[in-house]
This record gives sequence, structure tokens and C-alpha cells, in this order.
Amino acid sequence: MSSSNKQNKSWKEDFAQFFESPSRETLRELLRNPTGEYDDLDFKSELVPDDEIAKNILGMANKSGGAIIFGVEEKKEDNSFNSKGLSDLNDKTEFKNKVEKYLPSQLNFDVIDFLYEESEYPKLKGKLFRVVIIEYNPRYIPFLPKKDSDKIKRYHIFIRHNTSTIAAEYEHLQDILNRRVETTYSSTTEMSLAEHLAQLKELYSMIQKNKPGSPGSVLALNFWENTYFTQKNPYYPEEEYDAFISRMIFVKKQVIEAIIQRKESL
Repeated sequence: MSSSNKQNKSWKEDFAQFFESPSRETLRELLRNPTGEYDDLDFKSELVPDDEIAKNILGMANKSGGAIIFGVEEKKEDNSFNSKGLSDLNDKTEFKNKVEKYLPSQLNFDVIDFLYEESEYPKLKGKLFRVVIIEYNPRYIPFLPKKDSDKIKRYHIFIRHNTSTIAAEYEHLQDILNRRVETTYSSTTEMSLAEHLAQLKELYSMIQKNKPGSPGSVLALNFWENTYFTQKNPYYPEEEYDAFISRMIFVKKQVIEAIIQRKESL
């Protein structure tokens, strides 16, 4: 493995540690030797307008989540990165509230500020950074803007691609929808047996096995015994709930027996 590949691997490990547990220490390690931006990492030298921040958050949320670090500038002449820090920070609650105006409620992100009053890494001493951590939740993708602005419209779908935030094209939309379908299917199949049975029983409770006799029918009322007759509901399942459970017990027994027999034959 070349030295550059080793460096990239080490830096990605630093980013993974920071993303999992954001702290002054993990951010310090991340900023020691930055190798560039990625689809899940974006550097900004200064705080930018709220709608532009929202656009980048949407792009990351629709891809795989990520982080935006404010206070790191890219030097165009050699594509290096300088952890210059921010000159000042506004209230992060106010910052978050303004950005949230453009975002759907299901999109979760966090805002963390870091001040290095003292640091083992001298280049960070006395510097301020703001980090936005974007959660990845494929159950709700694609995330769309909630509000229009000069930079974003409510019908736009943004995604991170080649370290930039762009309007999603056909192949990106197909990928987004595939990831959502896979997640929905996975969450459905992960339901416990008890949950499936509870839902089935609830469905059975919503339909009557019998229904009253038709109005005016001679079967509807027995005047001699003062009792009502009922008729079988034609829409009620032929197999009752208890019968279904009994059949499933029999099927499960057969599966268990087959597994035991297969193991004994090995």
C-alpha cells in the first residue's frame, strides 16, 4: 500500500471516530492531516447563508449522512487545507433554528462548537470551529426542502456527488428509492413473531364472523322466543384465527423435525 493510500485510510479512520464520538480530541486528530473533502465531509472557511447550509445538509442526508466543518479553508493553489478557525460564532440554537426552517422534521442534525484554548496541536490554539453532524435515515429519503429561497426550491432533491452538493439526476433518484425500499423491507421483516400475530389478531377483531339477519327477513326475528337470528358474514375468512394458529404450530413442528433429521444425517 502506498504512503498516500495509508494516509487516506488513517484519515478516514479519524473521521469515523470523530463522527461516532465528536469531541475536541477526535476533531483535533481529524484536522491534523486533512486529505480533502468527501461525500460525507464538507469544509467551509466561513459560515455561509442559512439556505446554502440547508442545501448541503439535504445533500448529505440523501446520500449517507456526514459532517460540515466550518473554519477550514481550501487553498486553491495546492488543494491543501488550512484550519484557520472562525473569527466569531453566533448562538448555535439560533443558528439551528434558522436552518431548520428549510428542512423537513424527519431530518435530524446536530450543531457542535469547539474552542481550542489550549491544544497539543499548536495550529489549533485559540481557534473556533462549528461542526454540523447530519444523521442518515434512509426510511425517509428523499428529503426535500420545506421552504423556497434563492438557492433551493421545495421540489428540489439534492445529493452529494463527487464532493459537491448537486440536484439529483435519474441515477441518483433510482439509488435513493432503492435504498428506501430496502430499508422499509428490512424493517418489516425484522418484526417479531409476536408482533405479526398481534396484528393478525387485530385484523380478525375488525370483521364480524356473523351479521344480523336482513331487515324484514322472517329469519331476522323469532317472535316466539324474542331472539334475533344471525347470518354468516360471507367476507369473514374461511379459516378462523385459532385454526390458523393451530396450522402454523403444525407447520413449525415439521420445520423443526426436518432440521433435526438433517443434522442427524450429517
